Amino acid sequence: MDDQALTVFNSVFSSGNAFIYRCANDDVFTMEFMAGQVERLCGYSIADIIGNRSVAFGDLMHKEDADRVYAEVDTAIKEGRNWDVAYRFRRRDGSDAWVRERGNAVYNEQKVMVFLEGLVVDASAEVKLRDTLQRTLQASEDANTEIIELAENILRSVRKLSTLSINTGIEAARAGDAGRGFAYLAQEIKELTNENAKWANRISDTMAERARCKARPAADQNAA
Repeated sequence: MDDQALTVFNSVFSSGNAFIYRCANDDVFTMEFMAGQVERLCGYSIADIIGNRSVAFGDLMHKEDADRVYAEVDTAIKEGRNWDVAYRFRRRDGSDAWVRERGNAVYNEQKVMVFLEGLVVDASAEVKLRDTLQRTLQASEDANTEIIELAENILRSVRKLSTLSINTGIEAARAGDAGRGFAYLAQEIKELTNENAKWANRISDTMAERARCKARPAADQNAA
């Protein structure tokens, strides 16, 4: 990867909580290339992780999630498809970070696997929304249709982001043209991020309005 391509990669992912990688298919996913917000999500710098210099990428996965991630990657490779899995990183400071990873195996002309590559995006907002929605549904089973629909919209947007990024960003990287497709990718990521924010705000507003409606009868009763 030349300096120009690396600059483009880092520029594309400078404003978003995401990074791309290329690694060996070994027992710790030894990293060969990474670009984007690695330290923000992992808690370690790219230099710490490349070649397992200070820590192996596989060892950053939360112990409760690691076996599931390895199993999903192995199954996807065996079935010849992409993997799409959510899990937690255990950062240097001991805190956890939820991420969503979508990747694929890359083969040479002789159909021999040469490396794995993929995209890792911040999934903290997705997980927080799911937890909030679960608590809301448990608290009340009435009038939750709209909340469920809004939740599906934001999760659909997250899945679209993962698919778009792996299918355009990673393919562009493989092509080796530093500028090809990156302007489009950056714009799409920005638009999808804005879309996520819009749906999240609608969910928050809907919940707040329901809380106000629930409080009104009690307030009216007290006023009487």
